[in-house]
Amino acid sequence: MTKKINDIAKAIKNSPLQVAALALYLDVDDTTISKWNSNIAQPSLKRLNEVGEILEVDNKELLSSQSRKQTGLAAALQGEYKRLLSIGLTKKVIVKDDNGDSREVNNPDMVKKLREFAEKYKK
Repeated sequence: MTKKINDIAKAIKNSPLQVAALALYLDVDDTTISKWNSNIAQPSLKRLNEVGEILEVDNKELLSSQSRKQTGLAAALQGEYKRLLSIGLTKKVIVKDDNGDSREVNNPDMVKKLREFAEKYKK
């Protein structure tokens, strides 16, 4: 089942504007709005704001409440981040692209370890 993140369908239903007209106004395909309505896909914040603007509703009315239980995850994750830094894991690494040019990116090992920690913590 798709998690309900937005209430765009409700706002459109309460509006005289048809999906086809909204799609044309936004210069997107009707199926894009259909995906937003069914929460299969989500609009960018810019698009969400445009929908609110044309439907004349507050952006808060276009979003579903996502209540969350306080578990201390943010504090625990910060502690794990500091621990990983203290054992020598870096935030960034240098990688070379196909042209041999170097660029700095988030350290994939750090990302993986923080995500694994968060998943274990949630359980």
